[in-house]
Amino acid sequence: MKLRRALVTVAATAVLPFALSACSSGGTGDTGGKSAASGPSAGSAAGDPNAGLLNGTRLKSTLLPVGVLPKGYHADPQATRDTGKAFEAPSPSAAVDLAGACAKLEASAWIETSGVHSASFAQADFVNASQEEFNEEVDSFRGSDAQTVMTRLEKVLTHCAHFKDTSNGTTASVTVKTVKVPKVGDQTLKAVLSAPEWEGGTTLVATRVGKVVVTTFYSVRSGDMGAAGLGLTEKIVARVRDAK
Repeated sequence: MKLRRALVTVAATAVLPFALSACSSGGTGDTGGKSAASGPSAGSAAGDPNAGLLNGTRLKSTLLPVGVLPKGYHADPQATRDTGKAFEAPSPSAAVDLAGACAKLEASAWIETSGVHSASFAQADFVNASQEEFNEEVDSFRGSDAQTVMTRLEKVLTHCAHFKDTSNGTTASVTVKTVKVPKVGDQTLKAVLSAPEWEGGTTLVATRVGKVVVTTFYSVRSGDMGAAGLGLTEKIVARVRDAK
């Protein structure tokens, strides 16, 4: 049984969308249907597709604690999980669903728009009393899948540069401005989501560090659109490098 990421959605309303926890199966720790790993990363046996990868337990150690965030945030235990010491069984990538991808950028597990399945992951989510949210996720990928993820995410973000989102009876005209950020990880994309109908906005960041992809989601009511998300992502990148 594959462990599912916790998905926190954003509803486009007259104010910045607030976090809504969606149900997902699985929980923190080991899951069934995976190949076992005895240490922090996979074994080094020849032909092992998981060799050198960080498992969920190691990835969890790279996540930022709540103390790094501005005051007032607290962890959402329903959206905090990892794959433990085992790895997900290999699964074929799905084609990129551009038709359904744009609305998924308003949810924490937006990396799933790539259609590429990771070998392991860890995720944590934090919210405050103003219903602002910071979500961080770190995924390990086999082979060249991490590069494929970045290519596909860029394709999705480009496709979704302008789209309409309807939620709670309100239609928002969403603009997504995407830039490549140099000198952060091996590849980094930053996208800012905004709409005239929203109060505030959301900053998405995806960074590749070797075979690991870090994704963050920072949704705020302020005019900076969650700009601090990039700096927080850089801190995670540094922890991923140390974990290797």
